[in-house]
Amino acid sequence: MFLLLTLPALVAAYTALPSGSVVNLDLVTARNATYTVTANDTLPLIAARYGVGECDLARLNRLADPNYIYAGEELLIPTRATFPDDYSCYSTNNTETTNVCIDAGPHVYTIMPGDTIQKIANERYNITVESVLNQTAQTGYIAALAPGPYDVLETGETVKIPICNSTACTMTQFTLGYGTLQDFATLYDVTVGQIMSLNLGYNHSTGAVPLGVLYNCESVA
Repeated sequence: MFLLLTLPALVAAYTALPSGSVVNLDLVTARNATYTVTANDTLPLIAARYGVGECDLARLNRLADPNYIYAGEELLIPTRATFPDDYSCYSTNNTETTNVCIDAGPHVYTIMPGDTIQKIANERYNITVESVLNQTAQTGYIAALAPGPYDVLETGETVKIPICNSTACTMTQFTLGYGTLQDFATLYDVTVGQIMSLNLGYNHSTGAVPLGVLYNCESVA
């Protein structure tokens, strides 16, 4: 289930992409069965039930965020435990970050289930909580709510993200055939929040899907 945000002036897929590849690319294969997620499921519980790696499962299903799966979602199951001890598909919740802005944008993030300001700032964008809460002209929802860092926010509402002055990125499109959004954020040297913002509502897909991404972010005169 996904909804793609229309992106202006995208160049052709695979144009001027950075070198490198997603970790363990194409090494995890699917068995001829799927699993339907229930209300109390988590990715680690499902992975343990089938004796496979968490990131094997996340990458095979092209999850936006391995920490978020929803009831009724159908997941492909890996044939075996290929990389059971690999957790690099998850985003790092960097509570020690000192960054106060992101390069170029996008400047609006749409809240996912379970999101807090702390998670959005530290994990999605690798910036400080204070930089988001003190953002000038914050969205009406956040301004009226005045949430604490760990208050769970309403799904579908928006948060403004501070952008560093005089910065720019190149925009392109890639095909997500395998991996999580964090894998591609690492590959393109951007934050996972930037990819999420460009691809509004994307959660997972059982097949390859085109997504927008920024890269070559830098300061400009």
